[in-house]
Amino acid sequence: MKIIRWIVVLILLILTIWGALHWYYVYTPKASEPELAGEYRPDNTVSSGAIDRTFSYYLPSTHEEGAALIFVLHGSRSSGEQIRQMAGYEFDVLAETNQYIPVYANGFENHWNDCRASAGYSANRLDIDDVAHIGLLIDLFVQRHQIDPSKVFVTGHSNGGHMAYKLALEAPQMVRAVAALSANLPVDANLDCKKSGIPISLAIFNGTADTINPYYGGAVKLGSDASRGLVLTTDETAQYWAELAGYDVAAPNRVVEYPETDGMPNTSVVATHWSGASNVAVSLYRLQGSGHVIPSKIYHFPRIIGPNASDISGPEEIVKFFNQTLAN
Repeated sequence: MKIIRWIVVLILLILTIWGALHWYYVYTPKASEPELAGEYRPDNTVSSGAIDRTFSYYLPSTHEEGAALIFVLHGSRSSGEQIRQMAGYEFDVLAETNQYIPVYANGFENHWNDCRASAGYSANRLDIDDVAHIGLLIDLFVQRHQIDPSKVFVTGHSNGGHMAYKLALEAPQMVRAVAALSANLPVDANLDCKKSGIPISLAIFNGTADTINPYYGGAVKLGSDASRGLVLTTDETAQYWAELAGYDVAAPNRVVEYPETDGMPNTSVVATHWSGASNVAVSLYRLQGSGHVIPSKIYHFPRIIGPNASDISGPEEIVKFFNQTLAN
């Protein structure tokens, strides 16, 4: 009987330790969904390439004909609803005062077919045409809500950030600007996209302590899964887009160091901006000490993802960047 009691005690101890570790590293409370005057419309379906694809969107109470459209694309193994929550619902809140409709589209089996040739998920293996899918959704919103097709923007996190790069590389005529979070361009040997060579306004938000998408380049890893291959460094990624727009990467127009506001002195934000006569803007937000996160003052990613970046609001900076491109 003593042996049985010791086994029970050991099992309970293991479960307690596991629960404590899960709470500390994995658990994070959901952001509270704000009460807004507009209407959230979930679970819409459209046939795309003979496949039923789903999406949700928020229609602001201030919506008018000719508004902009912002696609907010989720990461691997995620969904549109999850990234809406992970962004702290801020894209919905900001839509009320910035004349755009945020769209939370879902990738094929929770993934986007981005530019990484070695990626092993089904969207890549089956070569799902996600560029055409985004184009289909643009047409749908032109018809349904009279958005201005010249005011289409894309932002995405992780796999969604890589999808944003794909649109910028292959279909810059489709979107006005993009913002990629926690994503670097693939190295040439891992690049499965055709570069149009056309400059486009683009912002990058990457954490230097990101263990999934390494800031300093190398293998993208989800745990032990490194099938997504090698990527450039963040600085090399920014250099590609800045030089494509005709800028000297060593001579930015502005460098902004954001004040410490979140009580975490080991994290900070520095933004480097290139802009000029080409009417194309490129910005790099270096999230010093932060992980695979969306900068937010509302939602905190699990500790296992890495330190948060709370000195700025990513959605606010992204919407501000997109608005600036409209003024060019």
